[in-house]
Amino acid sequence: MDFSLSEKEQKLFDRAKAFTREHITPKALELEKRNEFPKEVVQKAFEAGLMNLHIPTEAGGPGLTLLDETLVSEATGYGCAGIATSIMCNNLAFAPLVIGATTEQLKTYVEPLINGKEPRFGAFCLTERKAGSDAGAVATHAERDGDEYILNGMKCWITNAPQASLFTVFASTQPELKTKGLSVFMVPKSKGVKIGHIENKMGQKNSVQAEVIFEDARIPKDCLVGKEGEGFKIAMKTLDKTRAGIAAIATGVAQRALDESAKFANIRHQFGQAIGNFQGIGFMLADMGCRVAASRQLTRYAAWMADRDIRNSKDSAFAKWFAADSAMQNATDAVQIMGGYGYASEYPTEKLMRDAKLLQIYEGTNQVQRFVASGVILRESANLDTGFHVKYDGKDAPVM
Repeated sequence: MDFSLSEKEQKLFDRAKAFTREHITPKALELEKRNEFPKEVVQKAFEAGLMNLHIPTEAGGPGLTLLDETLVSEATGYGCAGIATSIMCNNLAFAPLVIGATTEQLKTYVEPLINGKEPRFGAFCLTERKAGSDAGAVATHAERDGDEYILNGMKCWITNAPQASLFTVFASTQPELKTKGLSVFMVPKSKGVKIGHIENKMGQKNSVQAEVIFEDARIPKDCLVGKEGEGFKIAMKTLDKTRAGIAAIATGVAQRALDESAKFANIRHQFGQAIGNFQGIGFMLADMGCRVAASRQLTRYAAWMADRDIRNSKDSAFAKWFAADSAMQNATDAVQIMGGYGYASEYPTEKLMRDAKLLQIYEGTNQVQRFVASGVILRESANLDTGFHVKYDGKDAPVM
């Protein structure tokens, strides 16, 4: 068992951290005031080779691993969770295509977006006003018409929607079948695709979410990914893979909150000594450090499993909710340790607290992650033999 990064992985991590120190951390607070997509920083990230890491080589991408992606996400998340989301969102948008599309489809629809002189974007379109965690309630509908599909409906909370050139859309082709009637399509930006309301959020203002409206949008039949009815399966496989990326951003936020707190605790003096010497503060810092370490290990393990095609639904759920909860708790503790300074907008901790909250919500709320994990645990326990048995309702049951 080896917990160390390879030389190649360490170089990528160091490069992403250096990029963050130069281009994200010093500018995040100022860029947030604009409440818009951070175009200049994302352009630099694209030029630095920190985007579209998961696209396979046969489709013109670098073909890196999910673990590689988490290293970049953690490093950029340390500087700003919103900017990290803007940089890494193509990972989510294109993941269903990498999972379900043919090489020819990837070369036709994705390769032109990743190999230009400037970044172009995809947008992952699953959520609707009445269909968040319940994918079976998706109302967006796709109907076959000769060699085309006609798409109608509305999605919401779609990251990078105003910037997107290609929308990965989950739509119902057989509504009566609920999740089994869900299909996924690659939808190029066209006259039938409109951007609606742009959300004004509490945090992560360096990431843009908006409505996407489809009004008789016509798309070629080869825009169907996989087969009709495979959308739900592709969506679940996608989220199993991409949860680790959110967990990595959260780990970066948790680490930043710890670092800002420890730095402050060393220089802030009360009663004749640095406040870090008081157990009340020291124990908080220790707890914060433990959360960071645990989040990092859970995240990298979930990514490691995905890279080896090991089913990781439970472990990616563990990573996402634990890291997101840890980011929120560490950010809250950072504000408490810094007192009035932590609450002031001139310092980064109040922004960390606002940004961390969204990590507990998007890409599956932390409550849904617990639901996913508990379901796997119950299925695994069905055949569990502890060696002790009694009769319960006429059946053998383990004694705990």
